[in-house]
Amino acid sequence: MVFLKLMVFSVVIMLASSKKGGKKGRFRSLTALVEQQTKRISEITNRQTVIEEKLVKEIEALKETFAEELKARKNDVMVVSGEEDLREERCAKVCAGTSGRGATNWVDYSLNSNGLYADVDISKCGFLTIPTVTTSLEFTSSHWSRIGASEITRVTTGSFRIFLAHPPARGGAANEWGWNVEWIAVGYTC
Repeated sequence: MVFLKLMVFSVVIMLASSKKGGKKGRFRSLTALVEQQTKRISEITNRQTVIEEKLVKEIEALKETFAEELKARKNDVMVVSGEEDLREERCAKVCAGTSGRGATNWVDYSLNSNGLYADVDISKCGFLTIPTVTTSLEFTSSHWSRIGASEITRVTTGSFRIFLAHPPARGGAANEWGWNVEWIAVGYTC
């Protein structure tokens, strides 16, 4: 683009000088102008090349630094044993959540039982292996006589089930009392 502008400028100068003198004078001044412009273009191109080379070197240095930092960075999560074979530490993930106050789908275990259960969704964690899950019961009332807040079953990569024994509680009462499952899961996502 710079070269094109310089050439147009040269033609304008040539036309202007053609009105002033003879053909030889015009040709010499045009030749000198073209040589001068060519030299300027070459200098600009050389400066651009030097700048581009510096930028490429700086980008490569940044890439190397970033790669070294990634290698040096350790995962804060370590799984020492699990339901399935252990994987790379970098793939270990801690994920936590709640079934939600008043939103937990407590189901009466049976008509003849004083038990409840809830299936808890952990699918958003993205586990590829069965995680280790720790639970507790969060509540606003009537919690002191419950049994089973940490006993879970049917753990998969996307959910688990928790059973509670509680004589007076049925599904609706548990939600009225604000019972919900707080959980932390540790597993692998790659």
